[in-house]
Amino acid sequence: MSVTISEPFVVGEIPAPLQYNFLDASGEPIDLSGFAAKFSLRERNGAASTYNATVTSPTVGEVTYQWTGAEFATSGHYRAEFWVGNGIHRYASVDILFDVAVSVGPVPQI
Repeated sequence: MSVTISEPFVVGEIPAPLQYNFLDASGEPIDLSGFAAKFSLRERNGAASTYNATVTSPTVGEVTYQWTGAEFATSGHYRAEFWVGNGIHRYASVDILFDVAVSVGPVPQI
């Protein structure tokens, strides 16, 4: 199972934070109290990178990744996933698929 972000990102862009909710097989939120979160991504032909994410609303299974602008160094087809764990249990999100396009010109410092 995967989810596709329909709008392509652009090299150098810093989008709004990405949020994801972990749900169990019946569609109920997984309580993530006491869990840590990570966000991993890779361009189809590149190496994977892992970043710190935040468990923002543990009781509804919500995690958030705040983009820094360093994630989109090259254009391409990307795959990402959230990971959460508490030392006993570890869960991965569905695949998150998105494209990154080349910018029209230099990325402005704004």
